[in-house]
Amino acid sequence: MLLLYKKTLYVLLALFLLVGIDNEPGSAQAHKDLKYEVEKRQLVVKYTREGNWLKEIQCLARNIHYEARGESRRGQLAVAKVTLNRVESDLFPNSICGVVNEGKHNAKGYYVCQFSWRCEPWTNPKRTFHNDHPSYQVALDAILGYDNLEMVTEDTYWFHTPAVKPRWRKHKQMLARVDGHIFYTNKPGQTGR
Repeated sequence: MLLLYKKTLYVLLALFLLVGIDNEPGSAQAHKDLKYEVEKRQLVVKYTREGNWLKEIQCLARNIHYEARGESRRGQLAVAKVTLNRVESDLFPNSICGVVNEGKHNAKGYYVCQFSWRCEPWTNPKRTFHNDHPSYQVALDAILGYDNLEMVTEDTYWFHTPAVKPRWRKHKQMLARVDGHIFYTNKPGQTGR
């Protein structure tokens, strides 16, 4: 935990120095830029749970890639928002990797993944994305701009492609269709998964 605080302090110091170079020290713009960078850093820490941020961003990038790689940026951001919504909810694990990797055994004894690609390692191998990969960039943008992602609401936790017809969809309220995915929230008055 102490290491995280040291890293944050170093980042803030570096940002302050960078802002001071571009703007006159003490100017209103310098303070505004520094405030923005501090808030951005706080969002990264919030969604990537204290020091595991590189691992967490990779999990989100993989989920975006395998769930929505053929979709527009808007469609990819919608998938990312659902993943981050689950992190924020008490109904799901509280980390990005926890949400992406979540699974359980069903009544028939089969292991079922929350995101289908996780149960298909032969067609979707675990990859590491560099920071210039489009999925990595979308993941980072989704984390940093979470509050501004308006294609789905904060209570949207489920989606599927039109090619499948999961049984759970009958118990949820369809919210939107973005590219090749249909998004759902709980019906009014409904709680739980």
